[in-house]
Amino acid sequence: MEKKKYLYCYKMTHDTGFAPNPYHGVLTLATCKPTIRRCAAEGYWISGWAANVVQGKKQKYTDKAQRLIFLAKVEKVISYKDYWEETEKVYSKKKQPTKSIEKGKECFKSCVNRIVTKNDDIAFCGDNIYEPIKGKNNEFEQHENPHHGEANKAHDLSGKNVLICNDFYYFGIENALEIENKNFVVPRCRKFSLEDNEAKAVIEFVTNNYETGINPKKK
Repeated sequence: MEKKKYLYCYKMTHDTGFAPNPYHGVLTLATCKPTIRRCAAEGYWISGWAANVVQGKKQKYTDKAQRLIFLAKVEKVISYKDYWEETEKVYSKKKQPTKSIEKGKECFKSCVNRIVTKNDDIAFCGDNIYEPIKGKNNEFEQHENPHHGEANKAHDLSGKNVLICNDFYYFGIENALEIENKNFVVPRCRKFSLEDNEAKAVIEFVTNNYETGINPKKK
């Protein structure tokens, strides 16, 4: 008997490109939402919806419409260790730039040795920030980043897993998709069975009408 699958829905109060991170051709969720990351499995769907006020883009809504920031299908669930040590040359692009000195000046270099500035949003949105400490099981060093500090470390790592989504629709807060469905109400955080007609309707509406990727175009 096939295991039941779910659509996770949650309200997003921040949309900075860090959690989730939709860049480099794959959407990843490696920080925040630890319960979802612990429980989600391959074939689950995840969706982020706009809260009334969303930081990052300073977007504020006064109406009660439901707006979808992203929808993604979980293809793989991997450990932090595998995420950091990957060999596919995709996840490594999501590592934070490191400080360097070039011609006597402090600068930052991305994983491909490209010099970037702090205005380079994509480079500094990297969510691959936890490096395994050699000789210590399940202990990690948090790399410096502009999003999460030591106060967030235990919360992040309690999620145990990183979710990898190749099929995703990332509208972003500025282009969030208004979903008109009076029977589908998104609370702060909830999961719906994929057998639920209203949950299926939301997924089908997006997948049938939009192409995958960032700022997906209509089909």
